[in-house]
Amino acid sequence: MGLGSSQKARLATYVDTAGPLILLCAAPAIWFAGLRGGFALLLLPMTLVARRLLRLPVGLRGSDGLVIACALWIWVTALAVRDWGTAASKLFGALLGLSLVYVLGADPISATRLRLQWLGLAVGMTALVVLAALFLAEWPQRKLLPLDSIYAVLPAGPRVVDHGGRVGGIGPNQIGGILAILAPLGLALSLDETGYSRNVRRLAVVALALAIFVLLLTQSRSAYVGALLGLTLVGWWRVSRSAWLRQQPKRRTLLHAVLGLSLALLLAAVASTWLSPLDSTTDTLTGRLRIWTASVLLIGEHLYTGVGPGQFPLILKNVFPEVGASVAPHIPHAHNFVLQALLELGLPGSFLLGLLITLAVRGLIVAARDSRDSSLQLLAVGLAGSLLAFLVYGLTDAIAPGARGGLPFWLVLGLALASGRLARQVRVAA
Repeated sequence: MGLGSSQKARLATYVDTAGPLILLCAAPAIWFAGLRGGFALLLLPMTLVARRLLRLPVGLRGSDGLVIACALWIWVTALAVRDWGTAASKLFGALLGLSLVYVLGADPISATRLRLQWLGLAVGMTALVVLAALFLAEWPQRKLLPLDSIYAVLPAGPRVVDHGGRVGGIGPNQIGGILAILAPLGLALSLDETGYSRNVRRLAVVALALAIFVLLLTQSRSAYVGALLGLTLVGWWRVSRSAWLRQQPKRRTLLHAVLGLSLALLLAAVASTWLSPLDSTTDTLTGRLRIWTASVLLIGEHLYTGVGPGQFPLILKNVFPEVGASVAPHIPHAHNFVLQALLELGLPGSFLLGLLITLAVRGLIVAARDSRDSSLQLLAVGLAGSLLAFLVYGLTDAIAPGARGGLPFWLVLGLALASGRLARQVRVAA
């Protein structure tokens, strides 16, 4: 017996709402299925994207076209792949991320759906990352903080990552980068007094506290600075909207001075750890400069297609073996997000991704400035803080576009596009 028109409409609404969740549930299978299985499993995100595309009333709009163009270009970058064993998961990860961006940012968009996805990302995703970190991370030796006694009591989970022939845990810098993205969203949610109940806000506070605790354990300087700037943006925006501050210019000036001085002191403390001691390891500025120099040279030789998804360690080892010998035996990425994007996506793909981020930021500015819903304003600021944290983290470290740890970045990007689109729709309707 076939479905009636009302039942079909209701089913379509469920699919629209659950589309991102369906893709997230399928993500592990897509990541670990291998080359042939991954191609087959990509039918799921492609089906959801095609369904959205066919429902567009008038052709492609700005962000829709950019997402699709970027996804098509990724297949061009596959022409440069030499080792499909390492490329498959990165290729499928990037395509999965773009599918999430498209499904999150496409119509129909509602404030209720955005709030639900905000809660899932700020609390649910944070809880998953914290659990993964506590059981699967490979914690560092002392860098900034004396945390050896805490590391000693944490569980030693199974080794799950191939570090150039040495199997180990998830890198703490990658965990730090993920939590730097999620922390501003958690803070924004905990401050939202109009969109959520008190119990939900308390849950967000707990998730934020856990995220900060694990972030401290990572001792990732890039993540520290990125997270602090993202959290500061959210906190500053919320406090600046309070009546006692708006009515007192002197208090506002004092707040800005205190924030500026605190950030300057932190940056000076972090910079000192980069400069001393000046050896050639990957955790110092000297080591980073050697990696960046080699990366720029590789970009010049592979300007359009890049070296291919996941191919940087192999190409670097073959072309510049002296960098690996002097810095570290295994260098997984370029330790800079822009350089890594150019290496994996080439110049055209990186340009498209940059335009996509620019559109997202512009939409967040519109939402934070013009939205009449204070909850959605706070969501926009939280997403802006997340993007700021990720990009600052990406100055000296990187989560590759197709890496499994890049999933929160794609989710934030999709929610940012959706928030901006909803704000523009409401403004036009008004």
